[in-house]
Amino acid sequence: MIALLLAGCFGGKVQPARPEAQLRAETALSRGIRAEQRGDSPEAEKQLAQSLSLSTSVEDDPTRATALINLSRLHRLQHGLQKAETSIDLALAITGIDSRLSAEAAYEKALLELAMNRPETALEWANKSIAAERGNALGSRLNLAGRIQLVRGRWSDADALARKALVENRSAGQLEEEANSLRIMGIVARNEKNYDGGTQFLHEALLIDKRIGKSGKIAADLGELAETARKAGKLREAAAYLERAYDVNLAGGRLRAALENQESLAGVYTALGEEDRAGRARETARKLESQAASQAPGSPSTTISPSSSP
Repeated sequence: MIALLLAGCFGGKVQPARPEAQLRAETALSRGIRAEQRGDSPEAEKQLAQSLSLSTSVEDDPTRATALINLSRLHRLQHGLQKAETSIDLALAITGIDSRLSAEAAYEKALLELAMNRPETALEWANKSIAAERGNALGSRLNLAGRIQLVRGRWSDADALARKALVENRSAGQLEEEANSLRIMGIVARNEKNYDGGTQFLHEALLIDKRIGKSGKIAADLGELAETARKAGKLREAAAYLERAYDVNLAGGRLRAALENQESLAGVYTALGEEDRAGRARETARKLESQAASQAPGSPSTTISPSSSP
């Protein structure tokens, strides 16, 4: 979005000088986005707040809205939901921003409503995001609506949205979102007791996530494969997937997720009658618990990338 905001500065005609505060606001915005992408949340918040202050001082609404959306996302990922709500509501109150920003603001509002366990309201905002989208992010908007329908237990609605998103994402070359569509389809298939179909979709998602190196998504795929195998009564396969998910999460620094993998593993080994292995899994989980407690919420961030577009 930085490039889009600055696009008007270049071209065949000599452009008028732009206010220094506006240039500084855009620079701080870019620095804030990069800081969040590398996992430096304090620096990200500092730079985004500076961008917000500077853009507000000169009524640069596009930059102001972009900073607010990113601040909301940052706070949400850090579980500061009230701060996130304040920021996104301020962004939504800004009038005159173009459809790209409107779609992204509605998208972030939907994510926040989902995090606050308000799926009905989340779906309303997801649909607003879909309606406002004019670029190549329609697949991601549809995927979010599909995720919300999963939470609501509306399997057929979730599947229909994910299949539509899959077509959009493949057309736009959005590999990560393509994998997200396949993961939703795999979860739906499992809930409909189509375990073979669910496994196939999840394997396809895993192959894509491995190709693009998305560690958190790889672990998520493995976790869903484990749950599908467990539901199908294939406990050995479930244990193997959980071991792999644990290794990926631990190496990626996601200690809470690694702890949950070990707790699930203990349950699977207990069901297999292998109490020695179950005990070792519980002990590993116990050791991880104190480490996970000291880890900042949402760190490292894997839920969604910072909003560089916007």
